[in-house]
Amino acid sequence: MKSKLFLLLTVLSFPATIFAQEEPYALGADISWIPQRESENVRYAHNGQVKDPLAIFEEHGFNYIRLRLFVDPTATVPDQVCDGNWCPSPYSTWGYCGLESTIAMAKRVKASGMKLLLDFHYSDTWADPGKQYKPVSWYGLDFAQLTEKVRTYTKETLEKFKENGVLPDMVQIGNEVINGMIHPDGSGNTANFARLVNAGIKGAKEAAPDIKIMMHTTSERNPNSWFTTLKRNLNQIEAGAADKIDVIGLSYYPRWHGDLATLEGILKAISSNHDIKIAVVEYADKHREVNDLVFALPPDKRFGTFVWEPEEFSGDNSLPLFDWRNNRRETNGRIALYSQMALDFFPESSSSPVVENSGNAVRNIVAYYSIIGQKLSQEPESGIYIVVYEDGTKEKIVK
Repeated sequence: MKSKLFLLLTVLSFPATIFAQEEPYALGADISWIPQRESENVRYAHNGQVKDPLAIFEEHGFNYIRLRLFVDPTATVPDQVCDGNWCPSPYSTWGYCGLESTIAMAKRVKASGMKLLLDFHYSDTWADPGKQYKPVSWYGLDFAQLTEKVRTYTKETLEKFKENGVLPDMVQIGNEVINGMIHPDGSGNTANFARLVNAGIKGAKEAAPDIKIMMHTTSERNPNSWFTTLKRNLNQIEAGAADKIDVIGLSYYPRWHGDLATLEGILKAISSNHDIKIAVVEYADKHREVNDLVFALPPDKRFGTFVWEPEEFSGDNSLPLFDWRNNRRETNGRIALYSQMALDFFPESSSSPVVENSGNAVRNIVAYYSIIGQKLSQEPESGIYIVVYEDGTKEKIVK
């Protein structure tokens, strides 16, 4: 196999053992709205060309996609609180973000070569600090039955993903669960909340022993202390239960959670007090700044970030990566920040440098890697990637 000569972006160094870092830094996005929008004939474009939105994200350095999952998005919650004409349920009469729809989207994620984070809401609709509605089909269960239901639902759901060849790489046990989950059963009692969390973790591990586990809270009300309490309660239920959590994820929206200095303090507090990787799993503004803060954590503590619905979300003073132009969603200049971050956040350098191609020399290529360290089965048709030559040198390519 012979190399082709392309424009070199930069010169930097790579580890002597390619990408020795255990887990490449996650540049992720939650794009759960896309299947619904596509059904409404929304199209996505970059540089004037309509493309699969997953390809647009992958070509700009993203390597992880987050998808939310509701138990039954067609259900109407009897005791829901509406805001004017907007009610949280039914989330979708067509079943978007339900099991079938999410598996279909997961197939596209996996086909793109990106990893998958599945966000279990344990609700029929949005779960967040202000509401954690119990699934309607789970009404009438006592607490012991509910705990068992969380285990079996988690296990059976992941088995469905596995049957379809799209097992997630990581799962969230609940969404923004700073006030507990599955209210009222899992609120106001931290021990009961931990029992529900433990049931979710057990179900996930029964379906897939190696799957990663994330707990998701918000950047407010001392998440460092919140996590300490959760771990203590988990370990009281089952010795070592808290050790099964791989990542703590935070939401960060400046309108609700303060300035960047506040986020930095929270990240440092968790890093200092807990042996765990940390992600900002929801944010929609301060794109570069949030990532710089997470990447500044020690290598064994940083996991990465997931920007929330960047193809359209502009609420809470947020700045998406796409604008509505020409009757479609087109990328704007902010998406280039992610291409640059993919370059900047590549694993730390050591003795095996990337060099400019010397003249018109042709060298044998022995491997291809994505810009964030994942080995590729073949040369990409386009985008930014790394080639490794038989002499050990490596070259960054844009094509």
